[in-house]
Amino acid sequence: MTNRAKSLIRDQRQLKIASVSVLLANLTGFGTAFALFWAQLQPEAPRFSPLLPLSIILGVFAIDIAGFWYFRALRLRNTAYRGAFVSLILDSIDAAVAVYDSAGRLVRVNRGAERLSGYSEAELKNPEVWKKILPGDSYEQVRSIMAGRAADEYPIINVNPWIARDGTEYLLRWSNVALTDDDGAVALIVCIGFDITKQRRFEADLINAKNDAVLANRAKSEFLANMSHELRTPLNAILGFSEIIRDQRLGNNAEIYRDYAVDIYESGQLLLQLITDILDMAKLESGRVSLQETELDLPTIIAASRRMVEARAEEGSVRLVVDTAPHLPPMRGGERALKQIVLNLMSNAVKFTPQGGTATIAVGLNAAGGVEIKVSDTGIGIPADAIERLFQPFYQVDAKISRRYGGTGLGLAITKKLVDAHDGQIAVTSTPGAGTTVTVSFPPARTLVPVGR
Repeated sequence: MTNRAKSLIRDQRQLKIASVSVLLANLTGFGTAFALFWAQLQPEAPRFSPLLPLSIILGVFAIDIAGFWYFRALRLRNTAYRGAFVSLILDSIDAAVAVYDSAGRLVRVNRGAERLSGYSEAELKNPEVWKKILPGDSYEQVRSIMAGRAADEYPIINVNPWIARDGTEYLLRWSNVALTDDDGAVALIVCIGFDITKQRRFEADLINAKNDAVLANRAKSEFLANMSHELRTPLNAILGFSEIIRDQRLGNNAEIYRDYAVDIYESGQLLLQLITDILDMAKLESGRVSLQETELDLPTIIAASRRMVEARAEEGSVRLVVDTAPHLPPMRGGERALKQIVLNLMSNAVKFTPQGGTATIAVGLNAAGGVEIKVSDTGIGIPADAIERLFQPFYQVDAKISRRYGGTGLGLAITKKLVDAHDGQIAVTSTPGAGTTVTVSFPPARTLVPVGR
């Protein structure tokens, strides 16, 4: 308990004791004076000075006068203590408190309001300051709450933005309560504002997390539906062709059986690629990325990746263009990881480019001196609203397109993880129906300057 609270309680006790004492003094004094006057009226009673009862009455009046001034001093001190006590309570509240009169004029604010706003109480009594604190139409909304309302319209709840002197933005939830006079009219309006900024951010984070979970669940469902098709197709081919070879249903025609063996091999390769993608993604998601960094010759890696997609490009009548900057310095990185980055991007460019289109890979140094790889195509393109989710695991822009072109929806997610492991950045620009460009940029620190240059 504070010293002010203790003083208030002590003064209340002293006021009660003094009241009883003055009452007893009045009863005793006036009773004694009355008894003396009565005794003087009796013939056989002893005689004494008539000034004695008068002096007793004057003494009682003196006690009453002293008591009046004592009571007045106590009441004034109690009033001051009560005001200080109320101020102490208001300043202890972990919220902004503003008190207005019935005309909407600010009477006082607590320290919570001063702390949240960055302004002093004197500054807050200037309406122009509130126009800075309450942006937009919030100021007029608050003014409409403060003036011209009947007592039965309260309490009023409102939420408004709040900008502090240092530019910090808050969101406050206000409870506005009216205090009435003896006639029931509004005398004061007490406004208590609670900072709900963190609460709203937490709620927004929960909503975003829920939405992300829903999207992830939907992506996995689409992935499983697509994978059932992707896995069944090569498995059915393997089982069907191997059964024909086992039973020799076409006699001793070795040439046909050899073609079927090629189909079985290619189906097995496709199946292996699907499983490899899933296992690679699982490893990357767990954070177990081992780059085994070494000095890399970029033209050699690009040429090797081109050879791996060349057959598919020829099959789809897609022209492959490689543009490597002259005197390109080597870079430091994981060889297997960089090959997978380039191969994934080139495979996508070829896969989603129609006949007669072009897939281009350009390698050089950007303005900062870091290695930059650009893979562009003249394919089907990607809608703008799908680009942000393009690197999410299992995400595919369109399930129908995925079933048509094949794939697990993990290629770009794996590519992004491998680029991140090199401290690089990957960006996508695309125009539906015109093509897509994927740009991978590595930090300059990974560029190795050859000795003697």
